Amino acid sequence: MTDIGHNHKFSDLVDIVAFERLMESLYKATGIPNGLVAEDGELLSQIGWTNACALFHRVNAQTNQQCQESNIELMQSLHEGEVACAKCKNGLIDYATPVVIEGRRLATLFLGQVLSETPDMDFFRQRAVEVGYDEAEYIDAIRAVPIVAKEQMEALMDCMVGMAQMLAASGLARLRESIMEHNLNKSTEKRVQLEDLLDSSPIGIGWSTLDGKIEYINHQFTKLFGYVLEDIPTIDTWYLKAYPDANYRESILIPWYKSVITAYENGTTPPELEGNITCKDGSERHIVVRVSWVGDKRLVSFSDMTAHWQSERRNRAHDEMLEMVAKGSPLSEILHTIVHTIESEDTDALCSILLLDEEGKHLHSGAALSLPEFYNEAIDGVAIGMGVGSCGTAAFIGKRVIVEDIMSHEYWKPYAPLAAQAGLGSCWSEPIISSEGKVLGTFAIYHKKPTTPEESDIERIKFAANLAAIAIENRNARSELEHRAYSDYLTGLGNRRYFIEQAEEELSRRHRYGGELSLIMFDIDYFKKINDTYGHSVGDLVLQKIADICRTILREIDIIGRIGGEEFAILLPQTDAEEAHHVAERLRIAISEGQIKLEGAQPKFTASFGVVAAGGGFTEIDALLNQADTALYEAKESGRNRVCIAKKIQ
Repeated sequence: MTDIGHNHKFSDLVDIVAFERLMESLYKATGIPNGLVAEDGELLSQIGWTNACALFHRVNAQTNQQCQESNIELMQSLHEGEVACAKCKNGLIDYATPVVIEGRRLATLFLGQVLSETPDMDFFRQRAVEVGYDEAEYIDAIRAVPIVAKEQMEALMDCMVGMAQMLAASGLARLRESIMEHNLNKSTEKRVQLEDLLDSSPIGIGWSTLDGKIEYINHQFTKLFGYVLEDIPTIDTWYLKAYPDANYRESILIPWYKSVITAYENGTTPPELEGNITCKDGSERHIVVRVSWVGDKRLVSFSDMTAHWQSERRNRAHDEMLEMVAKGSPLSEILHTIVHTIESEDTDALCSILLLDEEGKHLHSGAALSLPEFYNEAIDGVAIGMGVGSCGTAAFIGKRVIVEDIMSHEYWKPYAPLAAQAGLGSCWSEPIISSEGKVLGTFAIYHKKPTTPEESDIERIKFAANLAAIAIENRNARSELEHRAYSDYLTGLGNRRYFIEQAEEELSRRHRYGGELSLIMFDIDYFKKINDTYGHSVGDLVLQKIADICRTILREIDIIGRIGGEEFAILLPQTDAEEAHHVAERLRIAISEGQIKLEGAQPKFTASFGVVAAGGGFTEIDALLNQADTALYEAKESGRNRVCIAKKIQ
């Protein structure tokens, strides 16, 4: 019989419209143009073009010729399982990789045009002059080209081509199954010949009589699920073992089975059933079940969709995590979601995420749903280093560490009693790496027995570590943005916005619960003269020195902000006017004695202070600031380098 796989095109095996929607989603998520071309040259999908190519390179004869030469070079460098990359003379980069099924190239996937680093605008300005582009419009188009690292592009290519090949392989299997069932219906050969044919099938197949007795299952069925014919003599037995959840059998399985019987009686096509089947070893596979009849035999086929199902689940998990990131969900919640996702794929896995501290020396618990609490507490804060278990070593060297047997591995010798108490037999740890190559933490998969990872396990742990990296980097970026939004760039103190928001919260808390509250305002005496005499760089050093003095003297609960050029405000919770005056005096003296590191003459600097205490009623922050400012003005008018107290606000 002619090999079916060599007679069909990619478009025969995959729903092109659905695949194009998938590619469009990739474009919307990343901004990276993409395309899919069949082996015969037919354009199957094309999503997005950068303006640099669509409006400039492709419409100019010279640059269009260079684009075509680049495409030829890219196609000539294609090899199965590899991502080809070419940079055209126009300065943009394209990536391509073949979609191969059973050794035959069915299509080619393209990603691009992109840049791998910040563009050299002088190069593109020169190109604009050479070919006669409008320089300003062309430079704007270049700035809009996505900048994506080569490693990220290759990872995207691997993901997308893997999905394309998986869908094509699934389509080919369904096509073969359909043809097989068609041929079986026409076959008049003996049962032994039928069994020989079914035993060579890549699809799990079995048949039963109309009264429910199972007479045959093929080799692939046993390979998929682990059951032999003696384990499942009847349909009822099979249903109890394959679908142990009584609620599922009642709500899903029985209605489907009744529909199958109705279809047989009416001579119509029975419905498919897609869901999880429990294997003999307790694991699960995601299967599509199809029923047909050969004479009085009910023929049932089982197509394994586990890889596709897991891929879809991971894509959903990825999308859910990105949605959580976009909504600003707490990092701990996102990390728990990642751990739950991986543990649901492998019910024997116990997963853990550890986060590296800012100094890059210690690991702290991030998420560990299934590990014993005493174990998590014991490893929280462990110092990384060579031979510090799987995670400490992985974080130290920045590479994956696979320990198949904890009790016999040298990395675990100091921790073997702890692992034994927790009932842990193996630990595979993947470093969580940022986009800049910095170790952020580790993702670990434990098993209770010594276990060797398969290729799917490695993919799983890499997937989880990548998700965690995205979540952690986003948290760090948000923290940095918040810090910049609320911090004074020069002194590191809170800025005016930060001070006002924090002060309003403290005033609201005082309004509810009562208590003393005081405010200090101060500024540097003759600060303009310091700048004019020594220069603004010296003035900046003075501001920084005063900020350091404030940090030394003030309490953690005190709120300080630089609210103007040389003006500062301090809110003192649970502090009356007398205590606030004492704090201001300490600050005044410390500032007057302060010195900065400077060669030559040392500038002298002092500060004047205004103090106000809030009374019993609720007071707006603006009212306090105005009163403190009045007292500060009085200190200035009285000779500077002194503290004045305003009247208490009632």
